[in-house]
Amino acid sequence: MHKKKWILVILALIVMFSVVLAIRSDTSYAGYITLKGLKFQTNIITALEAAKVQNKPIFVYARSESCGWCKKFEAETFTNQSVARILNEKFILVSIDVYKQKNESRNFRVRGTPTEIFLDSNGTEIKRIPGYTDTETFLDSINDISK
Repeated sequence: MHKKKWILVILALIVMFSVVLAIRSDTSYAGYITLKGLKFQTNIITALEAAKVQNKPIFVYARSESCGWCKKFEAETFTNQSVARILNEKFILVSIDVYKQKNESRNFRVRGTPTEIFLDSNGTEIKRIPGYTDTETFLDSINDISK
C-alpha cells in the first residue's frame, strides 16, 4: 500500500508540472515573442493602441512553429541589419501564431504562412504579402511603407 501512495504522489507531481509548463508556454501569446532578436507583441489590440499613440504603422507577421518557409524568412530577413533597424524604429511589430491564435488568423484572413500584413496606425490594411518573400523585396516594401 505504501508504494501505491508514492506512485500517486509522483503522478500528481508530474501532472502539476505539466500544467505549469503548458501555462508558461501559452503566456508568450498573451504578451511578446522574440524572433531572431526582434521583439513582437502578440496582442493586436495592444499593438493598435501603441500604433495610435506612436503614429506608426503595424507589421503583422502570421506564422507557425512548423512552417519551413517561416523559418527561412526569419533566418534570412529578420537577421538583416537594415530590416531589423527599420522594423524596430518605424513599425509596431505583431506576431500571430496561426495555430495558437485562430481568431486573429481568421480576422486577418490568413490563408497560409508566412503572411506579412501591414496596417496603418488606425488598423487599415496597407499591404499584404502572402507567402515567402526574399529579403530585398521585403526591405523595399518596408522602406516604401515607412516613408
